[in-house]
Amino acid sequence: MFKLILGVVVYFFATLLMGYYFVGVSFIKSIQLAFLITIIHLLIRFIDRLYKRETNNNGEG
Repeated sequence: MFKLILGVVVYFFATLLMGYYFVGVSFIKSIQLAFLITIIHLLIRFIDRLYKRETNNNGEG
């Protein structure tokens, strides 16, 4: 659980810094962008985990 939380925090700050320094938007817009990208990233991981669980259960039948 700690590894997941640490990974999300590192991902958030990486996208925050990329948005702020490389894209050149304001700090507030960069926080919004990083939050949105992080939420989308977590949703994709969650959907992938559910899909893998569903495909593994179908094979056991």
